[in-house]
Amino acid sequence: MLNFAVKRALPVVWGVIALSLSSCLGPHKVNKWVAQHYSEEPPLSQRKKTESIVVSSALPETGVNLSQTRKNTSHLLPLLFYWQFDYRNTCTLNPQIAIDNFTSTLLAYASHGLKQKLNGNRLELTVEQIPQVFVVDDKGHIIWVIVTMVGWERLSVQPEQKDMVIGYRLLGANNEELKKGSITIADQEKTLTLGMFKSLRNLTKQHLSEYDANISAMTRHFVDRLITEL
Repeated sequence: MLNFAVKRALPVVWGVIALSLSSCLGPHKVNKWVAQHYSEEPPLSQRKKTESIVVSSALPETGVNLSQTRKNTSHLLPLLFYWQFDYRNTCTLNPQIAIDNFTSTLLAYASHGLKQKLNGNRLELTVEQIPQVFVVDDKGHIIWVIVTMVGWERLSVQPEQKDMVIGYRLLGANNEELKKGSITIADQEKTLTLGMFKSLRNLTKQHLSEYDANISAMTRHFVDRLITEL
């Protein structure tokens, strides 16, 4: 069931124009929205690293850009009386955004039992996997009736739904390995669908705000799990 629908009757020529306009959203605009979000709400600044907890990343570096977006048409069906299209902009966030969020949240939350659990030992954490991809999706249908058309679209922002995977090593005073393992935290992000009188830009920024909050929540869940394993 669609949460958002636009229905209109227009001459055929305007139907063609409407279809063209629906494909105007491109990678440049999505990357611009990401940059605007993180200029207004910058990622959490990384707290000073401690000697007892060190965070590293096994993820490939993606440079200085905050995001990289590619566009593809996953489905286009231009029949005589019925058109269907699905334009998808897939945005990959720079993993450093989530890693900095993870590190800052971890060190702030470590006082809730983790530091006491370490008891002077050293903890090495490796970010092996973390959510960083979302899709801005524009899916629509057009039915031609003589010289008019009826069309409806569904616009949404869809998270990739990738779990957080963190490897850990607990080292003793002489750098001997006391324990090692890996913890997986499920991604709970949900798809956001564009509602009436809302803009796709604001919906994307809402997703990014929820994404940041989700990374922080997953990090706290990770710390709670880690305390029980150490």
